[in-house]
Amino acid sequence: MKLFLHKLRDRWRRLPTWLRRLGGTCAIVFIVGLIAFGIVWQHYASLAATYDMKALARGENETLIVDVRGELIGSASDIEREPVTLKDVPPHLIQAIIATEDARFYSHPGYDLIGLTRAAVTNFTSRGIRQGGSTITQQLARNAFGLQGRSYERKLTEIFLAMRTEREHTKDQILTDYLNRIYLGHGCIGVGAAARCYFGKDVRDITLIEAATLAGIIKAPVAFSPITQPKLARQKRDLTLKRMVETGVITAAEAAAAIDQPIVVRHDKTRVRTGYMLAAARSEFQRMGLKPGTPPTMSMTLRLDWQQRLDDMMRQHLDKLAPKDNNGLQGAVVVLDNHSGAILAMQGGRDFTTSPFNRALEGVRPPGTAFLPLVYATALTLQPDVTDAPMIDGPLDNKQAMIGGLVGTLGEWGADGEPVTYTGGTITPMQALLESRTAATVRLGYQVGLDPLRTAITRCGFSTPLRTEAAFTLGLSNVRLIELARAFTAIANDGRPCPAPHLLLSSSSARSEEVFTPAAASHVRNTMISGMTRPEYRKPLVEHKLAQKSIAGFGGITYDRTDAWFIGADRGLTCLVWIGHDKDIPISAKATAATAALPLWAAVFEMVTAGQPKGWDVKGGLPKLLAVPLRALPVEEEIRVPAIAPAAPVVLGHDPYQTQTAAPSAAPPSVAR
Repeated sequence: MKLFLHKLRDRWRRLPTWLRRLGGTCAIVFIVGLIAFGIVWQHYASLAATYDMKALARGENETLIVDVRGELIGSASDIEREPVTLKDVPPHLIQAIIATEDARFYSHPGYDLIGLTRAAVTNFTSRGIRQGGSTITQQLARNAFGLQGRSYERKLTEIFLAMRTEREHTKDQILTDYLNRIYLGHGCIGVGAAARCYFGKDVRDITLIEAATLAGIIKAPVAFSPITQPKLARQKRDLTLKRMVETGVITAAEAAAAIDQPIVVRHDKTRVRTGYMLAAARSEFQRMGLKPGTPPTMSMTLRLDWQQRLDDMMRQHLDKLAPKDNNGLQGAVVVLDNHSGAILAMQGGRDFTTSPFNRALEGVRPPGTAFLPLVYATALTLQPDVTDAPMIDGPLDNKQAMIGGLVGTLGEWGADGEPVTYTGGTITPMQALLESRTAATVRLGYQVGLDPLRTAITRCGFSTPLRTEAAFTLGLSNVRLIELARAFTAIANDGRPCPAPHLLLSSSSARSEEVFTPAAASHVRNTMISGMTRPEYRKPLVEHKLAQKSIAGFGGITYDRTDAWFIGADRGLTCLVWIGHDKDIPISAKATAATAALPLWAAVFEMVTAGQPKGWDVKGGLPKLLAVPLRALPVEEEIRVPAIAPAAPVVLGHDPYQTQTAAPSAAPPSVAR
């Protein structure tokens, strides 16, 4: 080694002086340059390390909404995003974007030397910054971290952030974030929202022509918009198709066939697939007084996969229920956690794109006989001694209830609208509840007192006023659907409703006060469990594995069949289903809770409980029911019940029907309509 160094020094000394000086200068310049390069590298590498890489999946000053399992739903701001995964995106869209924006995406480390060199030459010859040579990873970093302007400092920061991104993320992760972040005009962030905005379809369904169009407008989505600038958009589309031929992903024949076709735009202004879910989360976010970006992420209590299944369930059920309904039959679903008040599932209507009004959270409708369990639980709370007290089982003058007018006899429509045969004797409150008896319910209201009954029911959390006359006991007052669902959680929770319903996990509510006594809630709950054995309930319950699971359920309709309800619960959650129109239009002439609301309720309840509801242990605890059903049976099956003399005078005082006893074979009393 020493000999080698000695010979090298001798050869150096033999060189001409000017050459030795030139070599020394070059060596010094090289060393200084190397040091300067190291300093610059260290500076920008350190600068890149200060950025929060979670911003790759969200926008600047943006709060992302995710579902309870962490799946991205959208933005808390008004930015339209429809998050996608790579499996949602057709290959020709990925190929079009890569061919146009970054042909060497899968081979470079975040920056493309060939592209940077080409851009540097162009910028040098034009004496300014004209090209950037940015890769997909660089574009993602620039958008995610708000790197604005055209300067070499910004460019170096972008390159180092791209290198860090490549080290910490896979190519598929980078591409997914890019597809969800690029701005494509008209308020659309990402290819999911853009596909729905421009072509009115899910991104997985877009064609090669549509894919090339989206890829072609990335550089200037406003200037090349297919909506406002169709000629320029077509030019960019054609250039993208030619570029795809050059990269070998399509043939020249395929490109030529696509170029001959026009761009067909189906502008969809609503364009949100997770409509009810995201819109509700945004509303709650605003009510909480939060600003976008603080916090960066908010988790919902809902699950995206459940929401997507609910969309399909609702449409299929309504189409089956009324295939030729031109008046817009609607529905709503609410599932609440009995203990926390978290909204676990929610559907606001048939279709968000045609009707964005969220009936589940904002809708107000009359519950009809579905309201009866709350009336009886309240009555038993106010006067526990009426639990087993006999009441007259006979017709009632409609002047006492004022349902549909002031004349005639109060109708018995219950949950299924079938005619009722009065025994002419007595009936207990729990038997009356099981049969959804309207006359007995009104009598109970007068016995307890309409004013104290109304005040006590309001404590369940109703913000809408209840009617002053006895009709409120039969659910003829408009109530909010979400408040009705919450009130029913009190029956499942031994008298205490859940805290205020909420959609965001950061929301917190104080523990609610007791509105029913535990005994009253238990009596009503057991009666509802018994009611689930109705023959007309059996088919949907068996189909969805919910039969004989000790679930507390109750169905009801309004007297004119405009609204059908089914509300049921186990120990963990409560589910409400409403079917009807936004106006007072009958669902159908024969609509019942069992046919209109129960099938959808059973499907939803099976989904949210995985077919394993947590029912109650009610052995020996169910109310003693009459051996003979109280509803009128078909003539061939009819069992005659002997008339029973009233055990006590009617609560209302003089009752013109008190001396009458209705034989089972007689025609049912007229119904006031």
